[in-house]
Amino acid sequence: MALRYYPLSKIKANQNSTGLEYLLDGKPYTGKYYTTFDGKAFTGANPVIGTNQLLQKMPLPSRTYNEEVSNLPNDVKSRLENNTKSNTLAEPNSQLKDRPTAYHLKLIEDDYKKGYIIRYFTKKVNSPGYVIEISPYEYSMIQNGTVPYDISFWQILEIFWKLTGPLNRKVVSEYNIRAGIIDTNKRLIENANKTFIGIKEFIGEDYAKYAKPTE
Repeated sequence: MALRYYPLSKIKANQNSTGLEYLLDGKPYTGKYYTTFDGKAFTGANPVIGTNQLLQKMPLPSRTYNEEVSNLPNDVKSRLENNTKSNTLAEPNSQLKDRPTAYHLKLIEDDYKKGYIIRYFTKKVNSPGYVIEISPYEYSMIQNGTVPYDISFWQILEIFWKLTGPLNRKVVSEYNIRAGIIDTNKRLIENANKTFIGIKEFIGEDYAKYAKPTE
């Protein structure tokens, strides 16, 4: 079946899945993906690059796992369980609210094997303060407009966060320079602060948070 054509104005390209947002052939998908205006997600950075396979949304956990969730790999189930405990939006019967829920990130061993995570934030539009770290699920629901509050008031951000490697930039030789955890995270946060004002103050110079230096 031919892939439907989506103009670039109708997609959000070059997004990164951490393995918690989507499934591909029943397995957690990690890598580049893009979403379309009609709520679908496909593999690849955009319709031109990648295999463009249709992705399925990761099932949301509840207080009692259903059969679909219980069949997921143990590492993914562990993360889902943490999300359920710390994010009320993961509970389908939770009380409606008028603003995002603060999320307390809990890392698992696979995050350190990978060496990085993606962190998600939101704040009120045109307001430098009140930055909130949110779960990948709430981030996805804000994108899709399925949260019980007006998304037009909220700006969202996803950002790469380095976990392993040298703590600071390390020059091994003229041609071998290893990026440090602190300088990498600081550079990315300072760049994001240009359009997501307030994220730098929210991080508060804690660029080594969650880090496990390996060099």
